[in-house]
Amino acid sequence: MGQQTNTDVVDLFKEVYGDHNDLLPDDGHLARLMPFSEKGKVGESYNESVTLTNESGFTLSDTTDAFELNPARAGTVKQAQVTPYISVLPSIVPWGIISRSAGAGKKSFFDATKYIVKNNLASHFRLLEILRLYGRSSKLLGRVSYATATYRGVSFTNGTGTLTLKDASTMAFTNGVNTASKTILLAPGHFAAGIWVGWEGVKVNQVNASGTVVASGTLTAVNAPLGFITVDFTPVAAGSTTSHRLCFDGMESSKDIVGVHSILSNTGTLFNIDTSAYSLWQGNVVDVGAKKFGMEVFQDGIADMVNRGGMEGDLEIYLNPRSWADVVTAETNLVRHDSNYTPVKFINGGEGAEYHSQNGKAVFYSHRMVMEGDCFALCKPTWSRSGSAEASFKIPGMSNEIIFPLENSAGYAFRSYADQYVFCHRPADNCLFEDINDESAT
Repeated sequence: MGQQTNTDVVDLFKEVYGDHNDLLPDDGHLARLMPFSEKGKVGESYNESVTLTNESGFTLSDTTDAFELNPARAGTVKQAQVTPYISVLPSIVPWGIISRSAGAGKKSFFDATKYIVKNNLASHFRLLEILRLYGRSSKLLGRVSYATATYRGVSFTNGTGTLTLKDASTMAFTNGVNTASKTILLAPGHFAAGIWVGWEGVKVNQVNASGTVVASGTLTAVNAPLGFITVDFTPVAAGSTTSHRLCFDGMESSKDIVGVHSILSNTGTLFNIDTSAYSLWQGNVVDVGAKKFGMEVFQDGIADMVNRGGMEGDLEIYLNPRSWADVVTAETNLVRHDSNYTPVKFINGGEGAEYHSQNGKAVFYSHRMVMEGDCFALCKPTWSRSGSAEASFKIPGMSNEIIFPLENSAGYAFRSYADQYVFCHRPADNCLFEDINDESAT
């Protein structure tokens, strides 16, 4: 280790990476929609004020004489109690990298270690983005296929069928799995390449309808074009369309945050408030009916949002790249347009497609972590993200070392830490579109 002491390495790491923000990934759409802010903590949870009903103590009169006023009936304001959840991601810097760079100054140390550190932060932020979308979702990270449908151009019956791979070989599935190859086919609409690609080595659990882990191991490969994954354990075949789900370790025990999908689809109690008692506390859910996602479907969802919540203002729409391509192609290739035609322009170098609707502006974004069957129409002012810590190498209230030598390995370990939650102040102003099928003829 040359002349570098443990204290020297810790101080150098803190100085170089203590406030480093330019290492963050570019695909954290929800992180930008909901900038992180710290709020006052009360015990183990945070309080968020929400307005659930209108002021209703009005008085009507048909006379100019003095008349009696009805007593005030204030709108319902409640304190939602939200619990943030912690995520920690460790990484290792080998001794060789430390010894060959630390003594040469900050720039050399940064150049030698930035890829390891960047990968840690990028991986952590990507995990958080997945959880912002699907934390506590009823389908977790997707169901094992038991579908009777055409998928990737192939006819399946109860998840049984054969896909042709890029090299012309085949992969046969029986009730959604191939036990010999240890592959799992996700149900139509449940696959998102951004959830799985690059996570080889992550622990994956297969969970039954009761929430019990029935098989567990690690992810070994992903076939993004065909929507199946390979694991190192023998997967369990599906027995119905809802019998088995997949998730990262810990999600089956609700150790993750409540994500956007769960918030908008909730019909029970959300953050200690009864959804059935307050219409503004329930999101809009539109069943697309296994059809392509287009502007007609989108306008129906907007109408629901305007009708229920009086929503007005701009929207950000997040959908899978396959559906995003359908929307843009269908709208820009039209030869004739009726009175419902909505002009489109591209922004941010084509990253977003901007339309105008009865709500105002709607910008469609391609999001590779959104499942193929989903689309989220989000009203930005109604969302927030808070807690005690954005993903970083700092732990609030603690001054312990963020990088330290490993006892039995030739390297230093460091960890990124996050403690946060996602919150929606008015779910009625937002919409979840489900059961999109980009392979549909209509």
